[in-house]
Amino acid sequence: LKPLGSMRDRLKLQSQIPQKYTKAMATSSYCLPRLFFCIFSLALSIDHECGEDHSCDDLSVSLIQSSHRAAHRQYGRSDNGLDVVQKTAQYFWPSTVGQVGSLTSSRFVGPQDLSASLAWNWTDPRGRYYGVPAGATIDGEKNIYLQTNDAVRKFSPQGQLMWEWIPIRGPVEEMPDTGFLSQGAFYVSTTAGWIYAISMAAGDVLWKTKLPSTDPNNGWVTVHEGVVLTSSDARDEYKGQHREDKLADQFVTGLNASNGKVMWNFKPDAPVWNFMGSFAGDGTFTFQDYEGKAYRCRVDDGSLIWKNGGFENSWTDGTSLLGPNKVVYAVSNRDSNGGRDAPGDVSAYRLEDGKLLWRTEVPRPPNNLPAIGKLVGLSGLSLVQPIGQQCQQGAPTDVYALDAQSGEVQWIFNGPSQKSPLQAGDRIPEAMAQRALAGVRPITLPNPWSAPTIDSNGVVFIGNEEGPFYALADKDGDGQLTKAEVSSFDTKACFSGSAAAAIAPGMLVTTSIDAMYVFAH
Repeated sequence: LKPLGSMRDRLKLQSQIPQKYTKAMATSSYCLPRLFFCIFSLALSIDHECGEDHSCDDLSVSLIQSSHRAAHRQYGRSDNGLDVVQKTAQYFWPSTVGQVGSLTSSRFVGPQDLSASLAWNWTDPRGRYYGVPAGATIDGEKNIYLQTNDAVRKFSPQGQLMWEWIPIRGPVEEMPDTGFLSQGAFYVSTTAGWIYAISMAAGDVLWKTKLPSTDPNNGWVTVHEGVVLTSSDARDEYKGQHREDKLADQFVTGLNASNGKVMWNFKPDAPVWNFMGSFAGDGTFTFQDYEGKAYRCRVDDGSLIWKNGGFENSWTDGTSLLGPNKVVYAVSNRDSNGGRDAPGDVSAYRLEDGKLLWRTEVPRPPNNLPAIGKLVGLSGLSLVQPIGQQCQQGAPTDVYALDAQSGEVQWIFNGPSQKSPLQAGDRIPEAMAQRALAGVRPITLPNPWSAPTIDSNGVVFIGNEEGPFYALADKDGDGQLTKAEVSSFDTKACFSGSAAAAIAPGMLVTTSIDAMYVFAH
């Protein structure tokens, strides 16, 4: 990779990549995960000098309204102002993985038959493949907030577009980290390091703050106790050494949710990848780095309480999760390469002191966020862990259900194997061309699965890289799911790893990399 200097060089690269990549894939059966993202992210333009606190003085927090430099079109707003005063707890699905305190698990029922319950769907009016949906959230009135890599749109439950916010982006700037609904605002980040608070009522920008950058992976922005959590400062660096193929955030950053002011930065032992902070509700939060080491820190100042685990010189595309049982579940691989049959580990740590409670080996890389909740026919909590190696033709994918208390395997679902060098929806030349025109990544290279969601009946909803969106339930308790225990809907496209099925009363929303689907029941 030659250095990218001028803006002309960057734009020239962006216009050439789809053709070059398509030609290369014709002779290669394996795509290096995130290689494309590394090329693009090296071209991120940081236009201002940043201080030691990783905020930029000359781009300091500004309280701005609709005069912000965005192509914003308003289609309607709430006259009674309910969106502004709603509390986060009143939102049905405030992040793409649900509610703080019960992440990945819903108190509502999902549809029983996916093939018969589709109510409506959305694709980008410019062309099906333009926007690259990252995930969806749902407020207390069942309005849907769809985030794509280039925009945020609000829809009514019936599919009416209420507003859209399309920021003016620099070259290769995107919004792959999914946002969060809190206190009347939608919080979201861009790879250029912009952190935004957007009005849920009208789509106006309430404030924005500039960090050095954020990595181009599929993470989450989370908000609780008045603090916005994100990762920041993307560099291809590992413990002070250059690491060619792993562009990742070096810091975890806390910002004031009211005004965007940077409160603190915390540097973990290894960079973070697909970062998500899980709030414990007691003034602390947990997360993991890309070696699988788990951390517990304080929300108000980012200070460390404990850290444990991880495998030195390893890398995972997965993410940790804090369960309602006060256990932190982290995932790890055993080296930085992975592979279709490379085993990995799921580890459980006690929230109080970080003590290892159990560790279970899984036969393939645990390159996804798990889910926790009660499953059909089982007592107690279960941990649902998707596994597989993405971007490798022929690599199988599976979903494991583990006993959340002991780590013992409860059931296994054998999903599809990757049919081609690229995943479904990524291997279409027309899709690559449309995304390039939209100024987003021509290929997405997502995780092997979406993030999983468990409904109140104990059914697991999850999307696969080959296109099927599944509802899984081991109804007979034999530990292996049969066709009769699986409902599916073929989206014909893969899913972002930070996207999960969003559930509200009588509604389920899922997003593939080219469409949003709304099921009613």
